Amino acid sequence: MQDDAKIISRIGPVAVNFWQHSGHVPVVLIILEALLSNSNYFSRFDAYLLLLSGVVQSVVSVRWKARNSQWAAFANFIGPLVYSSGEMLLEGPVFFQQWHHQAYWGYAICFNLLQTFQLHAGPYSSPIVVVESVVRSSIPLITYALFEARSKGTSIGIAEFMADGAHEYLSIVLLLLGLLLGFSEVALRQSQARVLALANRLREYSSWALGKGILEQALDDSHILTLRRIDRAVLFIDLRGFTAWSENQPPEQVVSMLNRFYALAEGAFVVTPIKIKYTADEILAVMATPEEALESAQCIIRVLRPYLDSLGLSLGAGVHFGALVEGVLGGSQSKAYDVIGDVVNTAQRLCDAAQPWELLVSEPVANLTGLQSAHQRKIQVKGKEQSLTVSVLTAP
Repeated sequence: MQDDAKIISRIGPVAVNFWQHSGHVPVVLIILEALLSNSNYFSRFDAYLLLLSGVVQSVVSVRWKARNSQWAAFANFIGPLVYSSGEMLLEGPVFFQQWHHQAYWGYAICFNLLQTFQLHAGPYSSPIVVVESVVRSSIPLITYALFEARSKGTSIGIAEFMADGAHEYLSIVLLLLGLLLGFSEVALRQSQARVLALANRLREYSSWALGKGILEQALDDSHILTLRRIDRAVLFIDLRGFTAWSENQPPEQVVSMLNRFYALAEGAFVVTPIKIKYTADEILAVMATPEEALESAQCIIRVLRPYLDSLGLSLGAGVHFGALVEGVLGGSQSKAYDVIGDVVNTAQRLCDAAQPWELLVSEPVANLTGLQSAHQRKIQVKGKEQSLTVSVLTAP
């Protein structure tokens, strides 16, 4: 099922591009050549080469746009190039003497120029979008004029063509339709831009609540948010002397200091944590492996020390590893992605027991990371009948 979904997700944009843009001229030319042909046109190579040219152009256009390539507008030349290359092998240079073939290249040049202008016009691209829609609506009108000229075996000028009331009516209706479709396209693009901006904002807010790593996984598989038992490493960091320091500071200064504290710590993680939670002067980080948690803790302490020393503050930290319950918790009105279990509580107790600038590492973490040289001591923590043996790392 996932493979089918991937195939559909790849084919879908190509199909949309074909019917909205790349296939317009090829399909109209197929109809024109079929009506002009005296034999069974669809038994020949021409029709299928035209379809192939439109499809190839769609594929290239979608890929270039996905990469935000500055050459995306030049995808308009892919279709005519494919078609001309194939037809010239059969017809030779006479291929370019036919009006509808020249029209294919003419439209390719027009669309390339208009889309290039749109790319550089930025917020002022709306009038160019309308012009492109009008040009697109002229495709059946121009090919109809070519059809009439070819079927009568004569050349026809604009004035002569417009002298016919039916032709004048057709021209006005098609160009007016293009104008209306252009305004609709502008309105649609503006609506899509607003929706995209809102989606990006909601995505950012969601990443704050869930964590960026969990959010990316949840977008692909919603079951990732279901409560589950899993092994995780938990890191706690807590400031020392914060309460006394904050009593003498205005609230704005306290908030500014905490934001700086969070930002420095966040930038020092060796990998993005699965979950980060800030609670006043405390940081909780959930990591996939004990190695990531231990290395991140050491980096954070190293980065934070100069800043905290300048304020007369310090910190303590604790790291533990084991099974916990992870997932979305809450009621019907409010939910949050969180972790629950003794591993979390023990990591917090280790942090509480740490002296200023100490990192206390539990036995499971020390054993799994091969931590040998650290000083060890036994501590008694709340909720545990037996004392815990911890490795003590002291910040330089």
